[in-house]
Amino acid sequence: MFCQKCGTANTDTATLCSSCATAFGLAVPTGSPAVTDTVKAASRDAFAAFKTLAANPVGALPAACATLGDAKALRSGVAFGVVSVLCFASAGPILLGVGGIRLSDLYEQLGFGGVLKYLAFAAIPFVGLTLGSVGARKFLGGKSALGSDCFLAGAALLPASLCMLAASLLGFEHFELIGILAVFAMCLGVLMLYSGYTRITQLTERAASLSVPVVVLLTVWLAKLMLGKVLGGPSGGGFSY
Repeated sequence: MFCQKCGTANTDTATLCSSCATAFGLAVPTGSPAVTDTVKAASRDAFAAFKTLAANPVGALPAACATLGDAKALRSGVAFGVVSVLCFASAGPILLGVGGIRLSDLYEQLGFGGVLKYLAFAAIPFVGLTLGSVGARKFLGGKSALGSDCFLAGAALLPASLCMLAASLLGFEHFELIGILAVFAMCLGVLMLYSGYTRITQLTERAASLSVPVVVLLTVWLAKLMLGKVLGGPSGGGFSY
């Protein structure tokens, strides 16, 4: 075995170079390449899908999912989900109805427990739509897989996510414009869900027409329950007016 630093020949069982004392077989810690590569790949796939959906969010949804395949669709869906959580979390004062307060001040008043509850609340739209899509597929005879369910949920939330980001930037004083954007985002998200259920999950039109409102209502109900916990008062890490 030769030392890579000085080129000196050493025995195969040596742990240090006999000439320069360089250690053998010790890797320089550089993090986890597998995790880093996965995150980068998911980001690339999600961005490519986003560009496709930006031009035709409803019509291009099935093609974007089919192009990715189940594994990449799953990663892209999770990436969209992370974006949705961040966007919903950024619109804290708007969602909690406490305009005029900075996001940092809001989080400070919520406390650590309240912030965790609020982040859970921000994750409910993605989690709820994903679980609802899985349930609709399982119980109504759909033919897709978990990756497609996750991608559909994340993609359908993109309009609402962008709306929440716009709301955090515009501020509470522009509530009329935020309301218009919210209606547009809600309608577009519903259309995307229906397109996904009929063309990706391959539910019948009748089943999809039933599934979309049920899944949306259940998700909103779960979000309402968690919002009540966030606003539960200072003793529980809630917000006090």
